[in-house]
Amino acid sequence: MLTPAEREVLLAWYDETLEHNLVGEMAVPMTAAVLGFVNGSGLRRIVQLGHFAGYSCLMLGWALRRMGAAQGLFSIDYKQRHTEYSGSWLARAELGEYVGLHTSDSVDPACLVAAREYLGGNPSCVVIDSSHQYAHTLVELDLWFHALVPGGLMFLHDASPMAAKFDRTGESGVRRALDEWLARPGAPAAVTILGPLQHGDDAPYADPSGLCVVQKAI
Repeated sequence: MLTPAEREVLLAWYDETLEHNLVGEMAVPMTAAVLGFVNGSGLRRIVQLGHFAGYSCLMLGWALRRMGAAQGLFSIDYKQRHTEYSGSWLARAELGEYVGLHTSDSVDPACLVAAREYLGGNPSCVVIDSSHQYAHTLVELDLWFHALVPGGLMFLHDASPMAAKFDRTGESGVRRALDEWLARPGAPAAVTILGPLQHGDDAPYADPSGLCVVQKAI
């Protein structure tokens, strides 16, 4: 769906991030899944927790531009250098009107206020791909699920058992946080999609890190 100009920017982004070893983005299968909901349902108020080098910001920003949805994505990352780097690529892609970047800890309640102000209301979609840590993810789930509009969707990367090793605290990461959070009374509906055991293996869903989709009740 990319225009030739957008594709040129994306290929340049791949070349530069490969050269500087900026590896750690939301995987292509998850990005495609999120974009399917954004494009298919016209989601216009999106919050992203963790933008790293900006791949997902570019892809979501282009989708929002096609829809004419200005100020449709508010993305938070705790590292200023990630925000500055992603911002440089958003400027190159002429997406400043569609994507707002914010440097903060995604569990800071002040981020909720900033997101609502930028988007013009509560988010209809929240994408979590930030610390990958168990305790931090539990707080993100509570804070941002509460902020979702009724029927809103939450997407979590690194939801597979394999991805538990990405938790630098050694507490089993996003998978453990989801297991405990979804086991609470009154927990929302959720679907976890698992990929192969490792990159390169065949599987219907190609990302070993997995994806969990949570929907807030209407």
